[in-house]
Amino acid sequence: MSAMENQQEGAVRRKRRASRRRVLIASVAGCVVLGGVLVLLPRERSAEPARPSPGALAMEAVGSGVPAALPGLTELIEERRRAVRARPRDATSWAVLGVAYVERGRRLADPASYPRAEKALRTSLSVGPKRNTRALEGLAALSNARRDFPAARRWGEAALKLEPRRWTTYPLLIDAYTGLGEYKAAKRTLDRLTGLRSGPAVLARAAAVYRDRGWREDAAASLADA
Repeated sequence: MSAMENQQEGAVRRKRRASRRRVLIASVAGCVVLGGVLVLLPRERSAEPARPSPGALAMEAVGSGVPAALPGLTELIEERRRAVRARPRDATSWAVLGVAYVERGRRLADPASYPRAEKALRTSLSVGPKRNTRALEGLAALSNARRDFPAARRWGEAALKLEPRRWTTYPLLIDAYTGLGEYKAAKRTLDRLTGLRSGPAVLARAAAVYRDRGWREDAAASLADA
């Protein structure tokens, strides 16, 4: 192959990679849920509103299942710590603080964050015991992170009983059922999730369930769609 042909082939490959990146950006943008904000590309300040702070972005991510950046998690934790010092009976701030600790511990593989998470989440339930789905979800996530799958199932099912259409509970239960080897329950939960929500995050979860069941073709198809 001549040098010119090599250059032409390289140009074609670069164009294909750029096209795939554009598709990926569009797919990720479609994952934004519950009013979350995802900043993928720089924008002109004069044409757009001010960019949310890292803590605000992490707040949306923690509440919607979107991975949060570590600097944003750190800022969010500090914000919520200030909030609960000022308002000790703010159940929502306690729950957000607990979930942020869980996420930080999971991302850094640092179990030292988990006792703080548990304290915050249990405080949230103590000061706001009625319909505190966010705290129940946080305890389910914490139990999954600790690989205490029976507890994760218990907390997740309690959250689902309060709000059956809250889609963010379903992935937590899928993880719990899978950890317990209850693959049929995981598949039923996935079916309910896909009936409530679509998008790359759900398709990736479906791929994991199909993989665990040994359905490789279905897993590959879900990942391709994601």
